[in-house]
Amino acid sequence: MPEQPRPVRGPLYVEATPIMVTLDASPLVSNNVHDLINLLRSNEFVDQFMELDTAGGLAFEELHAALVARLATKVRLTGKEAIRVGDRLAELGRERSIPEQRGEAA
Repeated sequence: MPEQPRPVRGPLYVEATPIMVTLDASPLVSNNVHDLINLLRSNEFVDQFMELDTAGGLAFEELHAALVARLATKVRLTGKEAIRVGDRLAELGRERSIPEQRGEAA
């Protein structure tokens, strides 16, 4: 049975499957959706958005790049939060790495 996400104090969750470790950045996605809605409401990108049907793939790529440039790409962590996240990632990563990756003899 997959392990339930265990929150790390702060805005991140570290989840694991038998072979993978996932850093759940839901707060980052939530903030980005909030910011995206505000950007769309502001009409700042309305002209670019309206061109998508007529201008093809290049217009999409340009709008995508403009929106990505305006949205968050990082989650801020305090020092203690970063240590907790790092410790949890290291713990789960060690459990899921194969011996060759850990530097152990097979």
